[in-house]
Parts: sequence; C-alpha cells; structure tokens
Amino acid sequence: MAPLSVLPGRVRFEASILIGCKEGCLLLEESMLSVQGVIEASASHRTGRVLVRFDESTVTRSDIEEQVGRALQAISTPGDRKTGVCAVRWKAPSRGASSSHAGNFVIEMALHALLPAPLDILLPAAATVLRR
Repeated sequence: MAPLSVLPGRVRFEASILIGCKEGCLLLEESMLSVQGVIEASASHRTGRVLVRFDESTVTRSDIEEQVGRALQAISTPGDRKTGVCAVRWKAPSRGASSSHAGNFVIEMALHALLPAPLDILLPAAATVLRR
C-alpha cells in the first residue's frame, strides 16, 4: 500500500475497506499502537484514511507500511477486499445491553442533527458527556 502523504515521523494511508467499518478501524488502530515506536494511530471509518505518527529512530516507514498492510489483510477476506465490504462483524449485544445501545444511537443521531459539520469531530466527547 502506497502512502498518500509522508512527513518526518508521520504517514497517511487510504483504504476503502475501512469506509463504514468502525470495528476494522479500531482493530487497525490497536494493531498499529502495538508496534514499538508508534506514537499515535487513527483510522476514520468515514473517509477510510489512516494516520500514523511514529518515532523515526525506533521504527521505519517501511515497517509502518507493512504493519498497516497486515492489519488490513486481517480485517478483510480476499473476496471482500474488492467490494470494500468490512469482514469484521458486530458481536450480538447481550439482552441487557440493547436498551443502552439504542440510547447511545439516539444521542449520537441527535448530536449529528444539532452540531454543525465542523464540530462533528467533537461527537465522541459530547456523547460521552451526555451519557453520564
């Protein structure tokens, strides 16, 4: 996978398989953060972009590229990669948790409706505050 942009200690990738795949993004972030020298890893399920900040004295850019490639292979199966379908599946919620998931969904939808577009990046923090 070729990076979209490269700066010292920072590289950005784009993978269409991540679009709409929150679980895949979380798995990729966890995988990247397990690499020694990676300072920050963030993946967007909305854009499919992955940003990795790393210490160049500890890990190389090619190591980062290889790890991102391995993580993306773990997320998708060979047949799904072409269609962009996320192979990571939601776990079925337990019976007691279904009402809280519905409440979280309602809160997030209300926040999407109320907050202007530039403030969408604040949704996770706002939702956490409102849930308390």
